Amino acid sequence: MPWAALALMLQAGIAPQIEVPRQVPRLTGKLLVATSKSHDPDLQRSVILVIHSDVEGVIGLVINHPAPGTKPPTWFGGPIPLDVRTLIRARTKPEGGENVIGDVYLLRGARDEPGARVYAGYAGWSVPQIQDEVARGLWKIIAGDAKLVFDPHPETLWRRLAK
Repeated sequence: MPWAALALMLQAGIAPQIEVPRQVPRLTGKLLVATSKSHDPDLQRSVILVIHSDVEGVIGLVINHPAPGTKPPTWFGGPIPLDVRTLIRARTKPEGGENVIGDVYLLRGARDEPGARVYAGYAGWSVPQIQDEVARGLWKIIAGDAKLVFDPHPETLWRRLAK
C-alpha cells in the first residue's frame, strides 16, 4: 500500500487492511550463512545467528566478525547500529536472559563475563525480505549450536560452513 494512501486512510479514521505473512520462517537458533551470490558489502562472508523470528521480522547477530582492538572485546553484530547484546553459554538461564538455542542465552546490553561475546549492532529483515533472499540463494540455512556460535576460530567459520 502506498504511504500516501495509508496516511489518508489514517487521517480519515479508517483502519487499513494489512496483510500479515502466513508462513513465518522458524529461524530462531538457526545460522544464516552468506553464499557466494551475496554481494551485500555489510553481510557477505557472514555467519549470522538468528536470535529472533516472528511475523514482524527476523533479527540476527553476525558471529564471525570480531571488531579488532576493542576493550572489552566487541563483535560486529550487523549493519544496523542500534543496541548492544551479549551472548553467553550457561547451564541455567541467567537472570534477564533469553534462550536462543541449547545453552546459548541472549542478554541485553554489554556483559563482561568470562566467555561472553558482546555484539554492537544487528542484522534484520522483514519476513518477505528474508524469504526472498533465501529463495534467491543468498543464504544457506543450517542448524545452530553453541560450538559454532562460540567457535574459537571465527575468522575461518564462514569458509568452513559455506562449502
